[in-house]
Amino acid sequence: MMILRLAFSLILLLATRIAYAQNVINNVSTPEHLPVTGTKVSLVPPKGFEKAENFLGFQQTQSGSSILVMSIPAQFEKLRAGLTKEAFLSKGVEISSIEPLTLNGMPAAFLTGTQSAYGNVYAKLILCFGKDDESVMINGAYPQDLPEVGKQIKEAILGAYFDAGKKVNPFETVDFEISTTGSKLVFAKNVANALVYNMDGKVPTQSTDKTSFILSKSMSRLDIPDKKLFCLGRARQLYPELSVDSVNAVIIDGIEGYELSGIAKNKNTGQEEQVYQAVLFSDNMYYIIIGSSNNDFANNLQTFKSITKSFKRK
Repeated sequence: MMILRLAFSLILLLATRIAYAQNVINNVSTPEHLPVTGTKVSLVPPKGFEKAENFLGFQQTQSGSSILVMSIPAQFEKLRAGLTKEAFLSKGVEISSIEPLTLNGMPAAFLTGTQSAYGNVYAKLILCFGKDDESVMINGAYPQDLPEVGKQIKEAILGAYFDAGKKVNPFETVDFEISTTGSKLVFAKNVANALVYNMDGKVPTQSTDKTSFILSKSMSRLDIPDKKLFCLGRARQLYPELSVDSVNAVIIDGIEGYELSGIAKNKNTGQEEQVYQAVLFSDNMYYIIIGSSNNDFANNLQTFKSITKSFKRK
């Protein structure tokens, strides 16, 4: 559940034929559909939209509009349980409607709402669908005063095509890599363009040892004047009851940043966990690395630090 929470926080179409009948949508792939790298989704982006630089999907820089595609390793029914107005409001999104759908035989939901960011109000169009072992969230956003752009985004999202049999390389969408050689951690999944490592390679893990290691990159450029304070703030967003033991400046792969460690309480189990976080700042973007463990705190902390030192950009 920790992984799904991060994905939700973290964070957080249209030459296709669409048949509507009692909220049922059946899409077919067309030559105009463009694959979203690293996912099983393809869609026809609206006019003026280009492949996004820092997230999976498409963007129109001029208007500040975007379509983000996120794969989630969870049953759709579990994901749907969290699609509530209250859950989104806690993330700053005010949902106005939730419409149940069926997309190519899969259960789905289409949500509309608004979110304030950077002094502007953005309209949100969110399509969620999935199967027993994986789900997809397509998140469209555009300035509220550009309804024509919103109409195109809605058409694009509802025209999405999902190729269940497509093989995806989980590493092709990230511009960084690490080495876990000599550690007990194994690669599990790419979740929302974050690399997840744990003890058994499953998400969620079925191991009693909950040690995990997650790496991701920010989706947009930010001006962060106080980087140390930012690092502390991000850690406490994920772990509100975090007791910080140390915060140190680091330079890894030529990138400056901060690493911290401490003890936090797991929201689900109530157990104490060793927490490690590193944030590396580069070109107004940042890489974030999070390690956590419910056992052998001292050794796992050293493992987290050692793996972090192996970080390098491709």
